[in-house]
Amino acid sequence: AHHWWGNTITCRTPEDMWLNEGWASYSERIFLEAVYGKNKYDEDIEANHRSVLQFAHVQDGAILPVSGIDHANTYGRHVYNKGADMVHTLRGFMGDEAFFEACAAFQSTYKLKDVSTEDMLASFQQHTSLDLSGFFMQWIKKPGFAHFDLWVQDNGTNYDVHVKQTPRFNTEIYTGVNVTISAFSEDWQRYDVNVVINQKEQILEVDCPFEPVFWSFDFDDKISDAVTTEWSVLKVSGTVAMPQALMNKINFTSSTSDSALLRIEHHWAPADGTFGVPKGAVINRQRYWTVDGIWPEGTSLSSEIIYSGLVSMSVDYGYLDNDLIKITEDSLVLLFRPHAGVAWSVASDYTKNMGSLFDKRGTISISNLKRGQYALAMYDSKLANTKRIHNNKAEFSVFPNPASEELNIVFADKHDCCFLEITNIQGQVVLTEKLKGRSNEKKIDISMLAGGTYFVGVVTDNLAYDIKRIMVE
Repeated sequence: AHHWWGNTITCRTPEDMWLNEGWASYSERIFLEAVYGKNKYDEDIEANHRSVLQFAHVQDGAILPVSGIDHANTYGRHVYNKGADMVHTLRGFMGDEAFFEACAAFQSTYKLKDVSTEDMLASFQQHTSLDLSGFFMQWIKKPGFAHFDLWVQDNGTNYDVHVKQTPRFNTEIYTGVNVTISAFSEDWQRYDVNVVINQKEQILEVDCPFEPVFWSFDFDDKISDAVTTEWSVLKVSGTVAMPQALMNKINFTSSTSDSALLRIEHHWAPADGTFGVPKGAVINRQRYWTVDGIWPEGTSLSSEIIYSGLVSMSVDYGYLDNDLIKITEDSLVLLFRPHAGVAWSVASDYTKNMGSLFDKRGTISISNLKRGQYALAMYDSKLANTKRIHNNKAEFSVFPNPASEELNIVFADKHDCCFLEITNIQGQVVLTEKLKGRSNEKKIDISMLAGGTYFVGVVTDNLAYDIKRIMVE
């Protein structure tokens, strides 16, 4: 790949290293497509896209643009991985024919020369009637990701398709976004409309030749906005996983022999609460889900999602809900709405499966998965907002230590209510209590505990917390 991107042409300045490394990385995906087919290309593109959304800003230490990079990150994730991600988007904007013509012309025009992002814009613009300035100035030269939410109204004659921008890591209003909106009928007909998005909130009137049951924004994932998706045709009862959509153990049953189309979108962007959220709930600013598709009558689905406030490089747990779950997930709830044009409410038919109160992770089992949008929220706003916490360390002591029958917990200040949790050395929760009554001292019966080392964790009513080590005889 570097024979073309880096050798035949090369970047003029290190700030434009994406012209070498991002394009070479994308060319690796072109190889996969040519040798193994489009499905392999799509899988690799989506895996890279998910990695960039989840970790690039962590690994590079900042939210960065692709072009205009600082010297410390000349060879970082934004250059290589997000660079490739954005080339995929440019291909999606232009279409294959114009894109590959532009690539060949650019290589020919600047053969054995140094180039800039501005040179690429000027050259590629000659091969399309679409204005590419928005793409290069916003997707390439500014940090963050575009993000779009969609909902549809039947206006009696046609359909009003509402598109709203809620970007990730910026407040940019993206312009010149060339994208396909697709409508699907009950009998699996598909109708595509190519549109250009230029506004924060845009209403597009669509004349669909059939009655649609499912609408999709960029169903084929041609642009790398702040969404990762998966879809599947469900033909027989069973279980599927959609890891890039961050929804696991999807169980499907049907009372008929008809197949179902299931599409799940994981939005790496703020869940929009414009139309309302339950009183006292603070909605997640990091992510939410859209569940949709073609579901014949008699279709039944259940699923499981992971929540995590951990700041780690774990693909399953890292940097998912760390802005929402700061201390404990005790007051975490799941919200639902049928579409993006209505208010959120607390979801029904779900169970929260907590481990430790203090590990900030667990699962939510949804017994009746519905078409619509799901988001996490903290029902007690204090638990979601660390600005309300003036002292984040709980001042307490424990005695006796070692202990055998009873443990005394003494606080520096009086508290109306505290959560207490005792875990063993393997991290298993062995005792959980809610301590009520305004006093400085609480007594805990530990007579049922076997001898050994344990950890006592406490969260007070003002959200201070700490953990002490004890020995039980």
